[in-house]
Amino acid sequence: MDSKKYQAFVFDMDGTIVSSIEDIGDAVNYSLAFHGLPTRRMEEFPAFLGNGSVKLIERALGDKNQAFFRKVFDTYYSYYLEHYCVKTHPYDGIVESLSLAKREGILLFVYTNKPESIAKEVSEHCFGKGFFDALVGIPLGGKVKPDPEAFQKAVMVPYGLDPRRCAYFGDSLTDIQTAHNLGIERMYAVSWGYVEKEKLLKGRPYRLLERPEEIQDVVKGTI
Repeated sequence: MDSKKYQAFVFDMDGTIVSSIEDIGDAVNYSLAFHGLPTRRMEEFPAFLGNGSVKLIERALGDKNQAFFRKVFDTYYSYYLEHYCVKTHPYDGIVESLSLAKREGILLFVYTNKPESIAKEVSEHCFGKGFFDALVGIPLGGKVKPDPEAFQKAVMVPYGLDPRRCAYFGDSLTDIQTAHNLGIERMYAVSWGYVEKEKLLKGRPYRLLERPEEIQDVVKGTI
């Protein structure tokens, strides 16, 4: 498939186009410490991500501390609202690769389990205003990925996208399932995110990318 055949690229956010784990981890640990609970090592957080903020806090609390969920979640969320762009940044090579796609006329979309208002602020901080054609986030209590409904309603239908002419990029098994649920065959799993390469391969993505610059090869239709 050459670039002229692509209508759109769909990207996950955390672990795919931006490195945000330090801000997320700092916010969780702030809340845990605030409530007198043990904090977590930063290396533990990749395993907590991928299914939205509710699952993030449940996993960070562990089985013994679920009774603290509401207090910890509320404190985490309030803190994160004020500190989500302190250390978050785009991965090296991402801006250049996505800019090439834009120049080739490929529409760029984001589908993330972050609340949409935060995701838009992160996007503007890292890429500038209006870089993406649309961004779809999930409100608290909404259906999170891999459910495709929010993206289908906000993007697939209004933009008239043909899944056969789209590519999906993500760093988790959740993203692989999301692409499948959207009918997108060309799911490119990225190894620079928060899930180990071996685990991603078990999800049988269309292809595994090792570097952000390889997105340019997808644009060119060489992989």
